[in-house]
Amino acid sequence: MSAVMKIEEFNEDNLAKMAAMIGQTDHSKAAVGLPRLAIEQQNETKEGDVLPKGSFRLRMGDQSIYAKEIEARLFIRYYSYDLWNNDNPELSVRTVLAPSLSDDFPDTSGGNKCGKLSKDEVASLSSNSIEHAKQKSIKCTQVIYGVITSAEGAKTVDGEGVDIKDTPFIWAARGSAFMPVANHIREVPSNKIMFAQKAKINTKRNVNGSVIYYSPVFDKPKSVKVGEKDIELLNGFMEDIEKWNTKVVKEYSERKETVLARDELDVANELESVAV
Repeated sequence: MSAVMKIEEFNEDNLAKMAAMIGQTDHSKAAVGLPRLAIEQQNETKEGDVLPKGSFRLRMGDQSIYAKEIEARLFIRYYSYDLWNNDNPELSVRTVLAPSLSDDFPDTSGGNKCGKLSKDEVASLSSNSIEHAKQKSIKCTQVIYGVITSAEGAKTVDGEGVDIKDTPFIWAARGSAFMPVANHIREVPSNKIMFAQKAKINTKRNVNGSVIYYSPVFDKPKSVKVGEKDIELLNGFMEDIEKWNTKVVKEYSERKETVLARDELDVANELESVAV
């Protein structure tokens, strides 16, 4: 996989290149250390503590901070796939992060896209098959890197107020968040860059049978001036992505070699059995 590029300065001449770099221009149908943004979808913890379901949750280390509404700037949108193993998370399969769904997604099992098949291929599978169940478990995620510009009333679950202004974050926008985020980015004009604007984000309550869940709702964005600190932050995010991708590609190569060696051994055993 090619090295991640960096931008030295922000100007009109490199606008298109920057838009492609941050994953803004793809309209086809995470890293350790940075705070993780999500919408809280649970009513309580395993211990029974009440959670503010429907609020944004910013997880900073062992602490979770909640806010009903945030204002944020989205800097980067990359894609990834994962096949999560609930029984043993260490065995979960993850892919590299890439700016376009048309890119290759080598994964930690030595395959591509965690084995995700096309819609037609999935449709041809028996609904009762193990492979069909596996396909439903393979998730495509928009990995968003951004920064919170304001979050009035942000507080811990215990009610302690916290200032999270200017806090960078990673947001794994999947499920009910996937399309709202995609549509927000899709509406960025071609002559604009998405981190040169900020937008307030609320949540919307949805009901599907007995299931209640929340999705993000973006207000109309407002333009902001891009400064040197923003470029430093952008390049820091890109370095974060590069570290993750380097880790995944290393695991991919190791597993690929193991798979090839096993295949060669199987062929050798078959030939030996035929010769006998």
